[in-house]
Amino acid sequence: MASRAYDGPQKDPGIALVLTIIGFFFIAGLQYFYLGKYIKGILFLVTLGFLYIGTIISLFTIRNATRNVNRDRMLGLR
Repeated sequence: MASRAYDGPQKDPGIALVLTIIGFFFIAGLQYFYLGKYIKGILFLVTLGFLYIGTIISLFTIRNATRNVNRDRMLGLR
């Protein structure tokens, strides 16, 4: 059985960070939709980023989450 090929360009941590900042003013959770984590994105959308506390935490963790998504995509796990 052949492994899945790497599909598409890598996700940019800078774009994910900008989307996190936009979450403070407009729509929370956009960064997770960008990364393909749809359930977490919907939770952030419905709860206003867990009352902005989750959005603040995301400011510090989104770059690592982006790296993890890119690694998983390269390995064919996503």
